[in-house]
Amino acid sequence: MPIETWISLILKIILLLGAGHIAITKIVPLLNDFLLSFMKDKNAVNSFTSLIDIFILVLIGLQITAIAQEPNNALFNYISVLQPALDTLKGVFTYLQWILLVLVAVVALRGLKSN
Repeated sequence: MPIETWISLILKIILLLGAGHIAITKIVPLLNDFLLSFMKDKNAVNSFTSLIDIFILVLIGLQITAIAQEPNNALFNYISVLQPALDTLKGVFTYLQWILLVLVAVVALRGLKSN
């Protein structure tokens, strides 16, 4: 495999990890503060942002497995073992997002009602 392919692969993974790090360390805490500004239930907000962190990690894992399978190298094909587990977690989040949306709405309405 040419060196350019290896460098491109490693650079893609590093940039993906950097984007995930920024999302988890900068964007999610801002979302947490925003939600806490109008919701009184701190535990619900913290649990919601923790689920967002997990969702971001699952998406990063899916992207890494997709990137690692690009060069058709036997070494990276072992990473494809993680693909079914990550797809299952992503499928769970598809249903969980609607439940979370309803729960956030209920907690927000409860917070507005108490004011």
